[in-house]
Amino acid sequence: MHVLKYWSGYALSTARGWLYALRPGKLSFVRNDRVRNSPLYDDVCTWQKTQMESMTFENDRPVKALKGTVDLALMRRIHRRTLLEIKHELGDLWRPSSVTLDKGRGISLDQSIAIMHRLRDAGFPDDALGVVSVEFAGRRHSFAIVQDTPDDFWMLDNGMFSFSPVRGSVFLSARRDVHVLIGFNFFDVWNY
Repeated sequence: MHVLKYWSGYALSTARGWLYALRPGKLSFVRNDRVRNSPLYDDVCTWQKTQMESMTFENDRPVKALKGTVDLALMRRIHRRTLLEIKHELGDLWRPSSVTLDKGRGISLDQSIAIMHRLRDAGFPDDALGVVSVEFAGRRHSFAIVQDTPDDFWMLDNGMFSFSPVRGSVFLSARRDVHVLIGFNFFDVWNY
């Protein structure tokens, strides 16, 4: 992504985020497991299995126990770096994050998984990280999340909705046309 495009998008996204935050009626996002009927459920389970098989090094297995901390400044830097390094492209299938990073491009799901992996490598807790896929205007889109509270998360989007991190409760309460399809990380699949 071009640096000027990123910073102008970041400024607009930040201003829009502040305006959204002024609106009343924030939503709560507590994870639940009522998602087995989603058309994406089998794809996510396949991704999880492939991901777990590729994590063969000692201490490289994801854990649900809270190991690590959420650092918001570091989260912002990793998000920015990933958007500047990985260009968005249209496509159908996800790739492993190593391929996305090597090629420097990927669909929104690829970008989200790469952000999640980079946050994990930086010491964020596995259980706080994830990807959420949504539907709007007849199309699907994905973004990475950091769920740092039991009922809310930070959205780390690729610029489709926002170039800056924004609270899910703020964005999704303002954008009623965006519907959550599924959320997942290394070991869980959920909905809100």
